[in-house]
Amino acid sequence: MGTRGRSPSPPGSGPMAEPRAARRPGLLLAVLCTAQIMLVLDLVVVTVALPSIRADLGVAEADLQWVVTAYGLAYGGFMITAGRVGDLFGHRRVLVAGLVVFTAASALAGLAGSPAVLFAARALQGVGGALVSPTALALVATAFAEGDARNRALGVWGAVGSAGATGAALVGGLLTDLVHWRAIFMINLPVGAAVILAVLRLVGDHRPGGPRRLDLTGAALLTGGAVLLVAAVTRAAEGPTAAVWAMAAASVAMLAVFAVVERRVAEPVVKLSMLADPNVRYGNLICALSAAAALVTQYFTTLSLQNVAGLSPLQTGLAFAPVTAIIVVVSGRVGALVARFGVRRMLAGGAAVTALGLLVLGLAPPGALWTGVLPGLLLGGLGAGLMYAPSMIVSTTGVADGDQGLASGLLNTSFQLGGPLGLAVLNAVAAAVAGGATGAQALTDGYRAAFLWSLALPTLIAAAVAALPGDRSRGMPAPGSASPPTRRSA
Repeated sequence: MGTRGRSPSPPGSGPMAEPRAARRPGLLLAVLCTAQIMLVLDLVVVTVALPSIRADLGVAEADLQWVVTAYGLAYGGFMITAGRVGDLFGHRRVLVAGLVVFTAASALAGLAGSPAVLFAARALQGVGGALVSPTALALVATAFAEGDARNRALGVWGAVGSAGATGAALVGGLLTDLVHWRAIFMINLPVGAAVILAVLRLVGDHRPGGPRRLDLTGAALLTGGAVLLVAAVTRAAEGPTAAVWAMAAASVAMLAVFAVVERRVAEPVVKLSMLADPNVRYGNLICALSAAAALVTQYFTTLSLQNVAGLSPLQTGLAFAPVTAIIVVVSGRVGALVARFGVRRMLAGGAAVTALGLLVLGLAPPGALWTGVLPGLLLGGLGAGLMYAPSMIVSTTGVADGDQGLASGLLNTSFQLGGPLGLAVLNAVAAAVAGGATGAQALTDGYRAAFLWSLALPTLIAAAVAALPGDRSRGMPAPGSASPPTRRSA
């Protein structure tokens, strides 16, 4: 898909290519998926526990979203740099370092005695997650040959990510109701330790050759610009203050300088030529928009069920259980579905189903669990399952093994930054409609407005899908083709 005009190069080619992991790739995939589900859970799991955290730590209502956003900002802001660091210095070392940071930060979050400590711990978790996610995905990509094998592996990866995001509500509800909200962080300690030991055993300590210089200036500009952008949108919920405009202007300036710097350095953090590929460019846009739709659905449904319908955290979590099941089933069949229908049709269908789900949630009475909320959630889960892995397939096809960390960092940044950015925008919409009131009707009006305005997200996804080149995704290369996959040498 979209590989026309590139000269073929052999598998594993490209700068500092890492040897394909041929030993026990299935077990390696299971371990890496365990690491990924831990990261995804921690992005969303706290949403069910937000009322309990607010009551226990005295978090102000306006600051409550920082429990989610602090993690997402750090996670998305550092992702591209972390992916490139993995390419330059070895995926195994960066992966283990990230797991250590994430596990330690989880302990700090579980022991937090004030909102400031919790927010800081969540940001540190995000930094650790940023080191883990792109390097883990790069190892998946280099362990399986491009085409059917990699599509199946990415389908499993997508099932884990999508199911983890929706299953987080059930996990969070169980732990918050039956143990304590702090347990949602402390459970990461034994899981993180087990994953670290497994990675050390399964992944060789490969150190790429060639120059290994990281563009620190570009990394700082990119991270600062991304963080300021989301912070500006988040603060916009309180009104267009001078601070909001200052952060927005600083973000634009930093990202503009970043683009100039990246064109002049020998080893840039982001190879801008990669973004010239319409598959990479529009694939990452679809990743960001689909992540925003999923997080907005999760966030506002959770708040509506607890703050308006009066459900407990456990009951709210159970409402998401069927959604997890449908995502696992659909995402697990992605390899076969892509081979039959192609990526573009799957993405377009996923956008349509997601739009229908958001419409149902926006129009349903908050107490209509069986006739409104649950059908809307199921449609949203189906849409996420149809779009998650195909958007990753589009974004990584044709990328050399030595650049898979960068490609993985790009798409993970799109997923993780797109979610908090979309949430910040629609949280501002909900706050504006509610007008500062906390009554049931005011909250209902705010949540309904957020759902209906979020219909812009699947509309933009459909436009991005239409902009993709002709669909040659059914197998990438086509099933049964004897020709080797084409890779971009970057």
